[in-house]
Amino acid sequence: MDRPTVVIHNTISLDGQLGGFPVDEGLYYELAAAIPHDAVLSGSGTMLAAARAQGVDLTGEDVPRAGPAGDGPLLVVVDSRGRLTRLDWLRDLPFWRDVVILGSRSTPEPHRDRLRRAGVDCLVTGEDHADLGAALTELAARYAVTSVRVDAGGTLNGHLLRLGLVDELSVVVAPHLAGTAAPLAAAAGTPRLTLIGTDELRAGQVRLRYAVSAPSDAARGD
Repeated sequence: MDRPTVVIHNTISLDGQLGGFPVDEGLYYELAAAIPHDAVLSGSGTMLAAARAQGVDLTGEDVPRAGPAGDGPLLVVVDSRGRLTRLDWLRDLPFWRDVVILGSRSTPEPHRDRLRRAGVDCLVTGEDHADLGAALTELAARYAVTSVRVDAGGTLNGHLLRLGLVDELSVVVAPHLAGTAAPLAAAAGTPRLTLIGTDELRAGQVRLRYAVSAPSDAARGD
């Protein structure tokens, strides 16, 4: 396999939603840390939501820097449209060694220039959207990434599953009914799931682990 191993890890409600209910973040990240990974893959929408929640000002320009910003895994963000205009607030966090952007040939050139000035790598694959399969292969070749944990919303999860790029699905099921419109995976097709593990967790939560098999397709992302 040329690409890294990919594991999607999420907490969902009993009705399969990603939001609209209280999440035990301590438990989520405790389990996430135990999943082997040297990169965390997320989407620009997830990062923009985090910026809004934290009150991050995305105007202005990042301070140029060279080399890794810290230790740990890479943070890899799919952002073909160039929506994530500031990255210093992510690069300053202690959770990863640096940030890499996955773009496409349609990513606005001014945004790519902004990334270059800030010293942020942008892997360009695909025409209108990032070619996720090619991007994962490039992550392995350029950064020696062998395993990826996906921390994303339903759109990116769905793309990865539909394209046959996921090896394992790790789901913490919380004892809540959310009833919102934020499913675990949107437009994922019908991947074949094989149950490989179950764990009873605290506060009525359960973890389910599935091996994923699905046909491949042309890769695209956010």
